Amino acid sequence: MKLDACVVGVGTSESIGRPRRSALHLEFESFRAALADANLKKSDVTGMVTNWGTPRGVDYDEFAVAAGLDLTWVSQLWTHGRWAATAVQQAAMAVTMGLADVVAVINSAVTATGYALELPPMSSPLGGVDESFRDGGGPYGNWTLHGSPGAGAGAALVIEQYMDRYGATSADMAAIPVTMRAFGHLNPMAVRREEPLTVEQYLEEPELMGHMRSSDMCLAVDGATCLLVTSTQRARELGRPIVHIAGMQGVPATRNSYDFFSRPGMGSGVSPRYDYVAPKTFPVLEMAGVGRDDLDGFFTYDPFSPLVLMALERWGFCAAGEAAAYCRDQGIGLDSPLPMNTHGGSLAEGHLYGYGHMIEMVRQLRGEAGKRQIDDAKSLLWGTPWGDALVLTNEKVA
Repeated sequence: MKLDACVVGVGTSESIGRPRRSALHLEFESFRAALADANLKKSDVTGMVTNWGTPRGVDYDEFAVAAGLDLTWVSQLWTHGRWAATAVQQAAMAVTMGLADVVAVINSAVTATGYALELPPMSSPLGGVDESFRDGGGPYGNWTLHGSPGAGAGAALVIEQYMDRYGATSADMAAIPVTMRAFGHLNPMAVRREEPLTVEQYLEEPELMGHMRSSDMCLAVDGATCLLVTSTQRARELGRPIVHIAGMQGVPATRNSYDFFSRPGMGSGVSPRYDYVAPKTFPVLEMAGVGRDDLDGFFTYDPFSPLVLMALERWGFCAAGEAAAYCRDQGIGLDSPLPMNTHGGSLAEGHLYGYGHMIEMVRQLRGEAGKRQIDDAKSLLWGTPWGDALVLTNEKVA
């Protein structure tokens, strides 16, 4: 069966940052905004998928009851940013298979510096919300038995190894947070939109965790997002621009793919170290009927700057060890060969677990990104260092 799904509506909470409103309240805001964007009523929504439940988010049943929805299909995943593509993929499959007419992919999170101040503490003695309860290591290349359960520790270990192995420097990596901050300045929702950053300012920041500085780490925020997924025919009936979910690829899970905050070949966790060479193509591109050179932009999960380097190499835009120099010399802004995370990414907009990126992809393909707009955008890739992916296209693609 051929995939038939598109994103017909997108919305966020009215603000991102510290609105001090409950996760349920924030989700209502994003849901209402997406419905208005799609010209839909809430009674049109018959499916829902989320990956962030109570108490930091909202369980699917709690939302359905509070919103007065009548759903025929639901799914709820684990609380991680790595499930953003998977949640959208599940919605696409549900629509294609006829399990639901319109599926809301809806998520929120409230942090310990925002509304969650009102909630009981959730962290363990080692820190973190969930990873430190594992017997072994977390999925970021860090190991709880050494007292380093947090995601930042994993990213710091990755960039330490990368710099030692390939000779990259902090001055090379500076292009990532500097570009994200510049994009964020053009995004009225970005929490760091009024915090300009230059390479010189970046290098003056103290190293906080290995080679990572403050600007290499995203800010945890309170906020919510909603994407509405339906069939192409339903979208046409609504008179909305068509943004196809044209290709999908899942998260691999093998001993040799234990590399969530790095890429294959880096030797993260129990995965092997070797000289990685990216394939000439990927299933997600073949499903979408596009080549790597056809892509007009690349979006990736970036709670920490090193993940941008890992994603560029994972997906073959750079050879192993070349991404840092690429970011320095070619850049990742609008005037580069491959613009990335044009809304400012997690590093500037705030940590919305990847869903903010996908909303930006939809807006880019509709031509609604304003001064951030990629010229004549037709095909965009979401791809993470650990291998999950989506290709979104518009009607300009033959």
